[in-house]
Amino acid sequence: MSENAARTETLTVEQVAAALDPDTLPWPGEELATRVTGGSDRNSFFDSGRQSVRDINAVLSVVGRSLDSFETMLDFGSGCGRIMLWLEHLAASASLHGVDIDGRAIRWAQENMPWATFKVNQPLPPLDYPDGHFDLVFNHSVFTHIDEDYQNQWLAELQRVVKPGGYVLLTVHGEHAFLVFEDNVAKGGGDTSVIRDELSRKGISFLRDDAFTGGPFPDFYHSTFHAPWYVFEHWGHFFEIAAYVARGSVGFQDFVLLRRHADVRPLVGKGSPITVEKSSSEARPAVTSSPGSPAAQETALERVGRLLHEGFEPREAAAGDPGLAARLSGALVERVVGRHADYQRQINEATFTGVWEMRSELVARTTWQGVPLNELNARLWDAVRLQGQRINRLETDLWEALGKGDTDVGQPEGT
Repeated sequence: MSENAARTETLTVEQVAAALDPDTLPWPGEELATRVTGGSDRNSFFDSGRQSVRDINAVLSVVGRSLDSFETMLDFGSGCGRIMLWLEHLAASASLHGVDIDGRAIRWAQENMPWATFKVNQPLPPLDYPDGHFDLVFNHSVFTHIDEDYQNQWLAELQRVVKPGGYVLLTVHGEHAFLVFEDNVAKGGGDTSVIRDELSRKGISFLRDDAFTGGPFPDFYHSTFHAPWYVFEHWGHFFEIAAYVARGSVGFQDFVLLRRHADVRPLVGKGSPITVEKSSSEARPAVTSSPGSPAAQETALERVGRLLHEGFEPREAAAGDPGLAARLSGALVERVVGRHADYQRQINEATFTGVWEMRSELVARTTWQGVPLNELNARLWDAVRLQGQRINRLETDLWEALGKGDTDVGQPEGT
């Protein structure tokens, strides 16, 4: 145990943050510090780490917890240990871990913080930890820099590695961060109306062309903004939202405290085997549950098959076959009132879960028919994303055709 740990082992986390002298802590150097704080000033680096510890404890207090009440913790996106440097005294009673994609930062952390375990992780899951390993995962500024696809995969993975009833604390760029961004762009003569519109409509906006382009970070690392309603609506599929604290992280980013549901079905290796039944010229996942049975009895991919097989039907006409034009109009009306959107949401969620389970089943393998699994995974997600884009374009084209009064919109081939 170091002198710092010996002096602080009887103090609370907040007392430690106040008592520790930054001059006694190892300094990672200007380059590594800049990667996690955006600046090379030594005092700012240590001050922000100390403030983050206080901020984390403040949010955890909402559910009656503090950092020193957990036994196994993960700093997700730890970098060179900006936050972990302040937690050495917890190592006497807790297992501390940090992961990051930055190999240089992790090597420095391994050399300077031997009381914690640090690992390099890949840009996409899985993490090198078993199911339900941590009772707390915390981070600062990871979901502020990755797109929605990456976020979905990491939300599912964090759900996997957290114990039932455990907590995940993440940060997002919320309304305050976006207002600051808008102000800076306006001062430079720019216009953010398109981005603002996307954020209002979708609840999330990922900027691929930003200040991080061409910098020292990976190509997928850019700027992301979240609307609070999106976090509650979308992240709520993965976790219970225990708290949302605007500007709770260093006075700029919003904190989101998530709790893993105690009865959630594990995502890895726990589903029933997927069976296939063949009919005439097609094969689809078999639905093993009866029509009135709970959907939870189906595997995720079986649910995809059932939803796609049943399809979405507009409200039935009063009598007879309403014809193609009436069916299209009915479908569009239902799209507007949300029934079709809800059906598509079910398809998206089931597809994502099914793909994740399938990928998790293959995690122990490195290739499939000679093709690296990482490459297959990228192809699969690209295909899913492109299919969604095609559907959106078709819908847009149909709306435009109807708006122009063009009734001859054509029929799909084979209709």
